[in-house]
Amino acid sequence: MKQNWITAAYYRGGTSKGVFFQAKDLPTDNQEELSKIFLKIIGSPDPNGRQLNGMGGGVSSVSKSVIISPSKRDDADVDYNFIQLAVEEPVAEWNNNCGNLSGAVGPYAVNTRIVKSKEGENKVRIYQVNTDKIIHATFDVKDGIASVEGDYSIAGVAGTGSKVRLDYLSPGGSGTGKLLPTGNVVDEIDIEGHKKIKVSIIDAATPLVYILAEDLGLTCVESPDELDSKSKEMELIQKIRRKCAFMIGLSKSEKEAPMNTPRIGIVSKPKDYTSLDKSKVSAGDHDICTRMFSMGKTHKAIMGTACVNIGVAAAIKGTIPFQVKREGANDLELRVGNPSGIIVAGSVIKQDNETVEAVSAVMYRTFRPLMIGKVLV
Repeated sequence: MKQNWITAAYYRGGTSKGVFFQAKDLPTDNQEELSKIFLKIIGSPDPNGRQLNGMGGGVSSVSKSVIISPSKRDDADVDYNFIQLAVEEPVAEWNNNCGNLSGAVGPYAVNTRIVKSKEGENKVRIYQVNTDKIIHATFDVKDGIASVEGDYSIAGVAGTGSKVRLDYLSPGGSGTGKLLPTGNVVDEIDIEGHKKIKVSIIDAATPLVYILAEDLGLTCVESPDELDSKSKEMELIQKIRRKCAFMIGLSKSEKEAPMNTPRIGIVSKPKDYTSLDKSKVSAGDHDICTRMFSMGKTHKAIMGTACVNIGVAAAIKGTIPFQVKREGANDLELRVGNPSGIIVAGSVIKQDNETVEAVSAVMYRTFRPLMIGKVLV
């Protein structure tokens, strides 16, 4: 088999890492062929779950690829396509966005000269291909390079970095075309062998299913390892997720539900807990507590698109997140407790008795280029 070296870069964006490619450097534009290439590069499938033979790291948050190209749209500077790679299975899914890696897209576009920059604050307009949405990334540039150093910290990433502001314009309906895919703020569903379960399904930046933690016999302050060890509860969570995928038209059946959409999470009122770095998080420090699940595992922080989503969901009257958030919480700066600490999300919502609209949502990330070079296929 002929060996091919493909120009690439390895970037951290938020609490994720991914291999970045320019579309012009890829040997094909065929999605099926590209999926095979990306799986090979990332080291999947790996029955050992470690991806030692590739660029991945054995968890969904670092098993990702990104394609960037100049945009032909009047409202965007670059097109951004995201591919989530499974770890243990030969699965490449092109149906969702990574909000964390979105924080590296603008800096990557500047660093590779796809977008012309200026000294100081820059804004890159991103067309997110998977979700057909526009994101504005605002960040600092110095000497023609996106600034990495700064004093902004995010939960789950050691140290500090330069802040990247991400504005999601009209984030509703990214996966289903509707902010409320079922038309309801709360639905009650039947799961075989279990009592009826109440869920809120919100599609903002990504479709996401919310469940009250206590309805599953959980506290919402368990660590990711603790949750992953609860096989009965994890199986139930995935059954709910697959049922909801079918309900909102993301799959033809529950069995055919994609691995990475809809996302799913449990929520509760703010509680005291210990974060992964052993810091004590007080109930008074956050407005809502959550544990999110990605590709069948508990996320060690929170997916970027899930951060956008919970900011929107908690602002919509009647949803499960709205019911458990702290009374008087600021919807523009919602403090979200997660396994790695606290992250801030915000949204602007228009709601009356008949309609609800997500006008915009905002989140903040940091980024860092880790490598530029070539990867072998």
